[in-house]
Amino acid sequence: MIDGLSQLIFNIYEAFTVALYVREDDRLNCLSSVTFARSFDSKKSIPIEGTLPGWVIKHNAPLIIPNFDRDEGALGYYGSNEGIKSFMGYPMDSKGVIIVDSKKKYVFTDKEKKILGSFVSVIDEELEREKRTLHTEETIEELYAEKRILNLLSALNTSKISIHGVLTEILGLSGGNFCFIGMEKKGHLVIQDVVGVEYADAIKKECYPGESIASVVLEGGRELLLPHGSGYLREKPLFFPNEPLKARQFFGFPLITEDTAFGVIGFVSLYDRELKESSIAALRNLSSLLSLYYTAQWMRDHLDRIKDFDPVTGAVQFPVFLGIVEKMARKNERFSILCVKLGNIGLYNKRLGSEGTNDFLRRICQVIRYCAGGKAFVTRKGGGRFFVLLKGGETFETRNMMKLLYHAIGKSLAEEGLSASAGVIELGTASFPDDSPDLWELFDRIEEKKIRKFIE
Repeated sequence: MIDGLSQLIFNIYEAFTVALYVREDDRLNCLSSVTFARSFDSKKSIPIEGTLPGWVIKHNAPLIIPNFDRDEGALGYYGSNEGIKSFMGYPMDSKGVIIVDSKKKYVFTDKEKKILGSFVSVIDEELEREKRTLHTEETIEELYAEKRILNLLSALNTSKISIHGVLTEILGLSGGNFCFIGMEKKGHLVIQDVVGVEYADAIKKECYPGESIASVVLEGGRELLLPHGSGYLREKPLFFPNEPLKARQFFGFPLITEDTAFGVIGFVSLYDRELKESSIAALRNLSSLLSLYYTAQWMRDHLDRIKDFDPVTGAVQFPVFLGIVEKMARKNERFSILCVKLGNIGLYNKRLGSEGTNDFLRRICQVIRYCAGGKAFVTRKGGGRFFVLLKGGETFETRNMMKLLYHAIGKSLAEEGLSASAGVIELGTASFPDDSPDLWELFDRIEEKKIRKFIE
């Protein structure tokens, strides 16, 4: 995703080089880059002292040089003169810096600086996630184990191996005596698989809400890590009252899709041998991969639900989107809706053809997803009209989404040569319940607040 964000920034600014550097002691190492420069070496670290990226880090402040006329050695990341005329750098709380440069003068202003700043929180969040992933590779043993398990998951997806084989490998990584998979069914947790011990009596049985350790993970939708000898394990059964197995330690992780827990994977120590705390991050990541597998399996088992997705863009169909919004409105949950409409859509087929138009709409949908973030819902309501749902109190205005989308979509239009004839974008947003507590009035407010912009 970091490389995707670098490419997006590169496209938005029509840059010569975009690079993300992270700080390690007194050096900056390149984590991601997109460049036209032959002399740029992404493997080369650059010093903080004496370089412009280093200045941004040291002062923790953005820097714009609209007319760059100094020695390019001050940039630090080129091996020869590239004819750079403009430079912009933005800090990531002294942990890193995003640099953008151009061979054109005066291309970066305060407006571009604000747009670049909006990418920082997204990149920072992604960097933190990647740091947790790297932590799982602290030992060679764990690294090899993860690689084996990933290969097994790939085989699992093509039905070349059973889930039992995958769970056996993951159990070895945890250091536990057994592991299990439980799935939600009508509000109860039902044990689906057990590996490591013979416990056939547990399969297909229900764990009642609030009465077992395993059900607590499902109900809370959060991981539960209980230390060896935990008093909580003495007070509550793992699955059922009077069960024959007595857990001494437990690591439990929810299986999640769209922020909703639908199952549990748990690891258990029955004796003196403890579960490996160093494997926690790896187990957490593997539970995410298993979530994807079970979600995909559910999709295969319910092919009739494919009608819920737009065949052109892959976004959810508008009736499904509307159902989600109606459900949130009934629960009085806060959310914001953004409408993105491409004007003069009738000209697209004439210029691009039917398939070309579909490809372009898919690209626009991807741009919207990139800008809105992974937790947003995107739908297409025919033609070039898209709606985006953002949960919670955060609005599209506070995230600077309007400007981001205008520039990103405008760039895509320009690349297709459509900006002159069809370069019209309409953007409108409203928040529930601030703009209206009535859902249908809310959509009216979106229309009323629409801003019509022409791509230059």
